[in-house]
Amino acid sequence: MLKMPIWLKLLAAAVVLAIAVFLLLPAPLDVEVGTVEMRPFFEAVEEQGRTRARNPYLVTAPVSGRLLRTQLDEGHRVNSGEVIAVIAPAPQDQRSSAIAQANLAAAEARLAVANASLQETRGAYERVSRERERREELFSRNLASAEETELYRQLASAEEARVESAQASVLAAEADIESARAQLLGNDADDQTSGQALIEIKAPVTGTVYAVLEENERVIQAGTPLLELSNQDSLEVVVDLLTQDAVKVEAGDTVYVDGWGGDRILNAFVRSIEPEAFTKISALGVEEQRVNVIIDLIDPPENLGAEYRVEVAIVTWQANSTLTIPTSAIFQRSSGWHTFVVKDGRVVLEPILVGARDREFTRVLGGVAEGDRVVLYPSDLINEGAAVRF
Repeated sequence: MLKMPIWLKLLAAAVVLAIAVFLLLPAPLDVEVGTVEMRPFFEAVEEQGRTRARNPYLVTAPVSGRLLRTQLDEGHRVNSGEVIAVIAPAPQDQRSSAIAQANLAAAEARLAVANASLQETRGAYERVSRERERREELFSRNLASAEETELYRQLASAEEARVESAQASVLAAEADIESARAQLLGNDADDQTSGQALIEIKAPVTGTVYAVLEENERVIQAGTPLLELSNQDSLEVVVDLLTQDAVKVEAGDTVYVDGWGGDRILNAFVRSIEPEAFTKISALGVEEQRVNVIIDLIDPPENLGAEYRVEVAIVTWQANSTLTIPTSAIFQRSSGWHTFVVKDGRVVLEPILVGARDREFTRVLGGVAEGDRVVLYPSDLINEGAAVRF
């Protein structure tokens, strides 16, 4: 029997040992990788907000009386000057009616006196004006003294002032008559059925009825809110930010509005920041100081209405090109932010400096270079030096 040479035995043992070591080595981990690259990036303050009507109009009852049932519902379009509510003024008792009649007669008498006084003052002004012109003509020929001419000028100015006062008295008397007649509205019971005493309330603007605050026919007092109208259906967005975030925001900042239910992001900008903050209790019961930021929509869709929930991102800093890393590739350890960089099939734990973050990308300030491949969503199985494949 031939003996195996020593060198052959050693070679066979080495092969067996290599196979055993290979079998005992852990298999490379399957990972998903991303790339550190330059891209446009912006830093934003993100928060939920809501839409609301810009400068809405609250229509109230101008007088007390019986409000007739309205035919309008929420969502109806109205035009400026269109009748949106009708009130039948409450009838007066006999004593109040007599007082109102007396007030009307007195107002008409005052108007007659004011008209007579106006005619008298106009005649006096015309006479003094003619005399002033004659005196000025004589003065130009050196036939009248300067003192006498100046006296008639003053008289003419005084009469002109009396005319203006008399005209104001006429206007005041006419206003008294209108007020006295208004007191008599609804005094005749037949007026409520004939419609002569009905007061029509007209829409102050063109827009949409947002709320009908009084739907049924009933007796109301003056000043009762009746309807709420939009102003040309223009919308704005209001979002309350923490005060420490609001100080980063300035009027004119670009805003992106999402989460409203549509398939596109709406463009907007910050119109103003309210000067006073308020206290709000968070869902965890913590007191927070917040301030309202008002945002104007540039291209609002037609199907977006008031009081809709939206998500806004207010841009506070932006760059056309900056180094970024996928946000899913970074994680925190006791010494700060880290990421796993893939080099020659193995991972290397690298500390990094990060700036602003969003849901997809994070701005990198140091620690990795453009083109580096990093592990996305690293699991607890990945450690320094682990073999990976992708």
